[in-house]
Amino acid sequence: MSSETAKSEHLAHIRHSLAHLLAAAVTKLWPDTKLTLGPAIDTGFYYDFDFSPTTLSRGLDTPPRAGGEGEKGARISEADLPKIEQKMREVLKTWKGFEGKEVSAAKAKELFAGNPYKLELIEEIAKRGEKITLYTSGEFTDLCRGGHADDMKEMRNAGWKLDRVAGAYWRGDEKNKMLTRIYGLAFTTKEELEAYEKQREEAEKRDHKKLGRELDLFTFSDLIGAGLPLFTPRGTIMRDALKDRLLSISRKYGMLPVTIPHLAKRKLYEISGHADKFGDELLKVIGHYDEFVMKPVNCPHHTQIYASRPRSYRDLPLRYMESTMQYRDEKPGEIGGLTRVRAITCDDGHIFCRVDQIKDEAKNIAKIIEEFYTAVGLFGKHWVSLSVRDPKHLEKYIGTEEGWRNAESMLKEISDELELKAKRREGEAALYGPKLDYMFKDSLGREWQLATIQIDFAMPTRFGLEYSDADGAKKAPVMIHRAILGSYERFMAILIEHFTGAFPLWLSPVQVKILPVGEKFLAYAKTVRDTLAALDFRAELDESNETLGKKVRSAKVEKVPYWIVVGAKEESEKTVTLESRIGTKETLLLDALASKLTSEIKEKK
Repeated sequence: MSSETAKSEHLAHIRHSLAHLLAAAVTKLWPDTKLTLGPAIDTGFYYDFDFSPTTLSRGLDTPPRAGGEGEKGARISEADLPKIEQKMREVLKTWKGFEGKEVSAAKAKELFAGNPYKLELIEEIAKRGEKITLYTSGEFTDLCRGGHADDMKEMRNAGWKLDRVAGAYWRGDEKNKMLTRIYGLAFTTKEELEAYEKQREEAEKRDHKKLGRELDLFTFSDLIGAGLPLFTPRGTIMRDALKDRLLSISRKYGMLPVTIPHLAKRKLYEISGHADKFGDELLKVIGHYDEFVMKPVNCPHHTQIYASRPRSYRDLPLRYMESTMQYRDEKPGEIGGLTRVRAITCDDGHIFCRVDQIKDEAKNIAKIIEEFYTAVGLFGKHWVSLSVRDPKHLEKYIGTEEGWRNAESMLKEISDELELKAKRREGEAALYGPKLDYMFKDSLGREWQLATIQIDFAMPTRFGLEYSDADGAKKAPVMIHRAILGSYERFMAILIEHFTGAFPLWLSPVQVKILPVGEKFLAYAKTVRDTLAALDFRAELDESNETLGKKVRSAKVEKVPYWIVVGAKEESEKTVTLESRIGTKETLLLDALASKLTSEIKEKK
C-alpha cells in the first residue's frame, strides 16, 4: 500500500469513527431515535436518523420542527447542530477506543429489536454469509464492519465540525421513509479543516448554477424534467465556440465529422456489452412497430458506419468524430446542475486502425489534448492516469487476455515516449480496454477527469468488423476511443467555476459591449456594433436609457471582456474608447480595435 493510500485510509477511519460519535451523541439527546447508516465520505461523514416528535421535544426542550409520524417523519434543523456537536465532544472525553466482536444474527437482532433499519441490514449480511460484527465505544454500540481510529487522540486532534442537515430516503429509494441526515466535515488537522472551509466559500461564489443563471447561460424547466438543461443563446454560443475550437484542431489530424441518430435497437448494446453495464440506466422508447433504447454511448453506432462497406488496409486509419447527445436514466437524487444530467452532449471520437498505426494515432490525440487545454489555461495543471483492469474482477470486462495485455503495454509505451509519466491505477479501465486519462486541476485545486485515450481490441471483434490486409487475409481493426472535453455540460460547469464566469475573449458569449454616452450617440454606436458584427465579433449594444455609470456596472456584472464607450469625441474622431474588465483603457480607431481583438482571439488569451 502506498503512503498516499495509507493516509487516505487512515483519514477515512477517523471520519467513520466520528460518524459513530455523532450517533452516540444523538441517542444521548434523543434516546428513542432509530439509527440507520453512518459512512465516511470525501469531506467527512454523515449519519441518517429516524427521529420522532416525542423524542425531539424531550431531547432539547424544543418542539418538533417538521413532519410528524407520517411519511416524512420528524426533523431537526441546523440550529440544533451546536448542541449536538457539544454533546459529541463531551462523549468523546469518555471514549478509550473501539472494541469489536463477532455475534450471531440472532444476537444482533435481539440487540437491535425495534429498529427495522438495523434488522434489514442484519438480514442482508446473514444472507451473504458474512460476519456480523458490533463495535463498542464507551456506552455506545453499533452494527459495523470496522475501520476506526486506532487512538482517540486522533479524533480529538482532528479538525471536525457538524455541517448541515438534509433529508434522505432510506437506502436512497424514494419509496422508502424520509430520514434526517446530519453531515459533518472532518480532516486530519484543524488547519486542513479551515483550508477546506475557505475553499468551499470560494467555490460557492463560483457555483456554476448561480453564475449560469446570472450570466443567462442555461436554465431548467419542471415541464421538461430534471437533468435536461436548456441552453440560452449565450450558453449556446459558448457550446458552439468549444465545438468549433475542437473541430478546428481535430481536422488537422484527419478527424472526420459524422452524425448518428439518438436511439437504436437494444440488440446493438447487447453486442457491445453496454446493455449489461448500464442496466436500469437505459432509457427505453417503445414505438408502434419497434422497441428502441436512447443511446447511452456512441461507439456502437460508429462501428456500424465502419461496417457499412468493405474496408482495405489502405483505407485505415478511419477517424470519426462528433458532438452528440446520449442519455442515461440517472436517479433524481443524483442529478445536479450541469455536472450530472440525463441528456449528455458528448464529444466523442473513434479511430479504426491497424495495430501498427496505434501509437501514431494515440500520439496525435495527445497533441489535440495539449492544444485544446492550452487554450483554456488548464494544460500543465494536470497529471495522467494509466487506467487498467481490476485483476480481482476480470469478469467485469469484455475482450481477450491477449488484447488487454497488448493494449496496456502500448499505452505504457506511449506514456513513456511522450513523457506523460502516467500513474498506473487498477480498476479504472473502461469496459472494453485500458485508458490514458488526463486529470486536470481547476483554479480551486479540484481534480477532474476530462480527456481520455482508450485502446479497444474487443468491440471490433464483437461486431465482426474487418479489413483486407496486404496479403488478402481478413483482420479485425483496432478501435481507439477518444474524448477531449468529454461532456459539454460538465465541461461548461467546470469552466464557469474555473473562470468565475470571466471567460477568455474567444470563449465569451459577449466579447464587446458598446455603451453610448447618450441617445444622440446611438447612431454612431450602432455603426460600431455593425462593423464589429460584420467581422464576426460578438458585440452587443446597450440601448437602455441608463446613465453611463450604470451601463458600465452592468457590463462588469456580466463579466464582459471589453466595453466600448462612445460619445462626442469618439464620434467626431471616428474612434472608440476601449475599457476592459482588468482595468485597461485606450482610445483606438475601428481598424486598430478589430486588429487587437483578432490578435487576442488568435492567441486564445
